[in-house]
Amino acid sequence: MDKKAKDILFKTYWTSAGWVRDENRKIEEADFKYAKEKGLMFDPLTISKAEIISKLESLTQTISKKKVTDAFLSSLSNKRLDWRSGLASYENAKRLLTEKDINDYYFGHGENEDLNVLNFERIKWGGVRHYSGLYNSLDLSLLDKETVSLPTKNDIEIFKSILKVIDNSEYGEPPSKLRDRIKEVYKASKSELSVLMEILGCADIIKPLRFDRKVPGKHDWTFVLHWRGEDKYYKQKVKEYFGEYGIE
Repeated sequence: MDKKAKDILFKTYWTSAGWVRDENRKIEEADFKYAKEKGLMFDPLTISKAEIISKLESLTQTISKKKVTDAFLSSLSNKRLDWRSGLASYENAKRLLTEKDINDYYFGHGENEDLNVLNFERIKWGGVRHYSGLYNSLDLSLLDKETVSLPTKNDIEIFKSILKVIDNSEYGEPPSKLRDRIKEVYKASKSELSVLMEILGCADIIKPLRFDRKVPGKHDWTFVLHWRGEDKYYKQKVKEYFGEYGIE
C-alpha cells in the first residue's frame, strides 16, 4: 500500500482529535489525483441496486474463499486490517444475493456515494459497514487485486486461541466482556477488537442464537449485539472457512 496515498486518504477524514467535520474535508487536486492513481481514493459513484447485485455476483465468483480465508488469518499478525474485512464482506455479499426480502437500504445504492470514507474505514479499522452491499463490493474488489500472503503458524495459533476464548465464555456473558477476554490472548486496541468481533459476527461465526435478549442503551455493536456467552461460536462455519488449516 502506497504510504503517501494512505496519508492523503487519512488526513482527509481523520485527525488526532477524531473525525474531520464534513465541512472541513478538503483535499488538493494533485493529492486526490495521486491517491486515485494508487487505487486508494475514488470519484463519487452513482450506482443502482441492479449494478451492485451484478458486481457482487461477479466478485463472489471471481475471488476464492481461500483468498478470503488467507487474508483474514494473515491479518492477525501483519495487521492489514483491510485484508481482515474481506471475510465479512464475502459472507454478507452471499447473504444479499441469496436471502429474500432484504431491505433496499442494505444494498447501499445511490447517487454520488463516497467510496473514500468507506476505504478509510476499511484500512483504519477493518471496515465498519459490513452490512452494506456497496461496501462489500468495494472491499472485495480491492482485496481481489491484492497479493495475499499465506498465513503463518503463528496466525493459525492466534485464531485458535481467540476461538478457545470464545468457547470458554460463560452463560450470559455480553460482547463487551468477551472483547476484554480476547485481549488477554490477542493484543490490540479496543476498536480493533470490536471490529474483529463484528467481522466474525457478520460471517456467522459469533452467531447469536436468540434475539430477544436485553441490550444496553448505549453501544456500538451490530452483528454481535444479541450474542451471549452460551452461544459460543458456530463450529460448522469455522470448519467451512478454516478447516484446511486444522481450525474447527
